[in-house]
Amino acid sequence: MPGHYDPLLVALSYAVAVFGGYVALDLAHHARAIRQGGGLWMTGAALALGAGIWSMHFIGMLAYRMETAVGYDAGLTVLSFALAVIMSGAGLFAMAHNRPHGLVLPAAGTMTGLGIVGMHYVGMAGLRMEARLSYDTALVAASVAIAIAASTAALWLAFRTTRPLERAAGAVLLGLGVVAMHYTGMAAAGMEAEVAHDAMAEHGAMPALSSSLLAALTGAGTLLLLTLALASSLLTRQRQAEKTAEQDARYRAIVDSAVDPIVVIDERGLIESYNRAAERTFGYTADEAVGRNVSMLMPEPYQTAHDGYLSRYHRTGERHIIGVGREVEGRRKDGSTFPLDLSVAEWRAGKRRLFTGIMRDITARKAAEDTILRARDEAEAAREEALRAQSAAERADRAKTKFLAAASHDLRQPLQSLFFFAHALSDKLDGHPTAPLLASMSESLNGLRVMLDSLLDVSRLDAGVVKPSVTEFALGPLLDRLAEEYAIRASEAGLRLRHVPTAAWTSSDPALVERILRNLIENAIRYSEKGTILLGCRRRNGSVRLAVYDQGIGIPADKTQDIFQEFTQLANPERDRRKGLGLGLAIVKRLAGLLGHTVTLRSEPGRGSAFLVDLPSAAPRPIPKPARAAIERPRGKGLIVIVEDDTIILLSMRAMLEEWGYDVVAAVSADEAIDTLLNIGQRPAMIVADYRLREGRTGVQAIRDIYGVCGVRVPAVVLTGDTDPARIAEVQRSGHRLLHKPVSPTILRDILSSAA
Repeated sequence: MPGHYDPLLVALSYAVAVFGGYVALDLAHHARAIRQGGGLWMTGAALALGAGIWSMHFIGMLAYRMETAVGYDAGLTVLSFALAVIMSGAGLFAMAHNRPHGLVLPAAGTMTGLGIVGMHYVGMAGLRMEARLSYDTALVAASVAIAIAASTAALWLAFRTTRPLERAAGAVLLGLGVVAMHYTGMAAAGMEAEVAHDAMAEHGAMPALSSSLLAALTGAGTLLLLTLALASSLLTRQRQAEKTAEQDARYRAIVDSAVDPIVVIDERGLIESYNRAAERTFGYTADEAVGRNVSMLMPEPYQTAHDGYLSRYHRTGERHIIGVGREVEGRRKDGSTFPLDLSVAEWRAGKRRLFTGIMRDITARKAAEDTILRARDEAEAAREEALRAQSAAERADRAKTKFLAAASHDLRQPLQSLFFFAHALSDKLDGHPTAPLLASMSESLNGLRVMLDSLLDVSRLDAGVVKPSVTEFALGPLLDRLAEEYAIRASEAGLRLRHVPTAAWTSSDPALVERILRNLIENAIRYSEKGTILLGCRRRNGSVRLAVYDQGIGIPADKTQDIFQEFTQLANPERDRRKGLGLGLAIVKRLAGLLGHTVTLRSEPGRGSAFLVDLPSAAPRPIPKPARAAIERPRGKGLIVIVEDDTIILLSMRAMLEEWGYDVVAAVSADEAIDTLLNIGQRPAMIVADYRLREGRTGVQAIRDIYGVCGVRVPAVVLTGDTDPARIAEVQRSGHRLLHKPVSPTILRDILSSAA
């Protein structure tokens, strides 16, 4: 096209193109770096590049001086600007959101180049002048190639790194490509004069504008807008940088003030962050650790395993420790190792993948766990020792019970024969001068029997064979009878026994309650030298309290629990048998526990004691008064079978029973007794059998065998001197009456009389 260029305006067009390119690339880089608001910045980048290209084209057109007047079609001019913005913006968007490899870079360069070319030739089509434009095909093709090549090279150079210098070089290259394309396109255009002066008016075009001032204003306005856009971008990034710095400072403050080591590594395992707790824990300073492989903080085999784990994770993406806490070992700078807890989290900073490891030195915790384990082992050993001690105590207790049972049996056997012989002899020596001696011997035998019966009571309670028979009964008759019975004994001891009558009722076992009261009364008589013994009860809070008061020696406060133990006697160091064996209160404690009653002791040394027993209260009922019938003593005739392997006892019992007028079959075994019964052909009125017989047989078995011969069940009594709880339980299960040796002749006579 004929004409010439204004050099200053050409230079201005180039400056506008370069500056527009730099602003566009800078905004695109910023949009690429941030996650939120990136679309807005990409729109600004597209507008900046489109405005730079379009302004360069417009200034370049004004820089060309032609002899003909020139105007511009408004629609095509706007379309050229839109093409520059849209096409170049698409190229920038492709580069900002994708890596520059494969087809991304050529596609982005082509779109940007076509945007430049499209803007130029549409803008040229918008010219309105007195000539018709024509184009040289080769130069047009050259202009297109220049635009695409320059755009591709500029985008590659600008997005290859994030460094501002390469971004500026890309902007220079892009501006050069735009200018080169423009002026090549201008060179490709030819003009033929064929339009009249009124052609512009016919086409509605603008009047020709060729003023240098218009070009300068256009360039200045574009540069101002681009400067404002760049300044806005820089200001925003500065604020973001300050915010990031503040966040980094806050993060660093949190990390540095943390009590646990925190280490950040990259994908290669190199340490990027290392807090003060890590310095204290591992002994390395941050300067020594940052940039080195994190395996320096690990002993083998963790060191080799860590490098292998990172490599495997990059290849397969399989996670083994990320997000999962575990115990590992750490290595200090001095080479020492220690246990620690490790948890690893993965996160990303832009395109980079980072890993944060939070560690805790658990040396103290492991030591505490070891201490707890040792304490647990020691406690377990102590428990086993306690169990062994308990087992030994139980064995000793069983041995004691067996010893008492054996001793009781061996003592009762000769004592029983003495009882029977003494009773048989008393009938023959009635009125003889030696009768008082025999009476004294019988009294001694009774004292010995009482002592053995106390041992038996303890064995029976320990065996658990005593079963309470609970019923509701009146306490008044029981207290009256005991007071009447023990009044004579108290008087003989120089004491006074009195009781308070009562109409109270209770719910308990009357026989066992009587045993408790008897032991308490006998204990009061035994340990009182003067004064009064009071027996009574009173109602209190829905219960009945039985009380036995004495004015005896009293009990020290530190001995109030000891006196309920077996064989404990505080005022009998010489073991005077007249003061018992020290079993009475032990039996009271056991019986009260069996019945669920509470025994309380109040005592003051030198002033006496009070034993209190709390029983449940029951509603009173009328007491029937049976008519007294004359008791006629049975004549006692009948056949009695005695099975006893101790010959002395057998002979003494036989002599006594025959003295009473009974017929007696005396045998040392069940077989002998059966043979005798078969010979005489008579059924016995009662069977009396010792528990322990020869050849390991028992009296229970002997009675069962004799039953088989008799054909009917006749009354039977089992005699035993054994206090073994198992033996007692076995006899009671058999249903036969059980008598413990030595048996009082009076009791035996009453039993035989009732059965005959």
